[in-house]
Amino acid sequence: MYGLDSIPRYLKEYERQWQSYDRFLRVRRSLDAPEMYLLERKTRYLTFPEERPASRDRCAQLAHGYRMVFPFRANEAKYVLESLKVTDIQRRGGAKAVARELENSESKMKELVDRRHHGDFEDVGGEAYDHMAWIEGRRVSMSGARK
Repeated sequence: MYGLDSIPRYLKEYERQWQSYDRFLRVRRSLDAPEMYLLERKTRYLTFPEERPASRDRCAQLAHGYRMVFPFRANEAKYVLESLKVTDIQRRGGAKAVARELENSESKMKELVDRRHHGDFEDVGGEAYDHMAWIEGRRVSMSGARK
């Protein structure tokens, strides 16, 4: 039913590993793309869509109270646990900590870009000043030979 009975045995073993990481996870075959498997997490829906979703997978998730974490192919099952660990927001201190981290990196990047632009403007301005000073005779070229 809903792709839960058609899971190979080796995926069930992987599923036990994933459930030791997060007990609310489950894996099932996708109804919309049979070559794919879906990793889903138990959740509580506060609101339901007014219209029936176009995707059969989404209908099954709504019926059982699950949300999709990500889809994967059977040969990618060995990478799922590592992907879970990398994308887990709680391991990074929660959503607020991730937001602060993103804001800090964004402000650092903006500062680097501003410095680079400022340096470019200084270079161009300095060259223009030197050129105007040379034209007005306030500067003398030192590269010529002495007579």
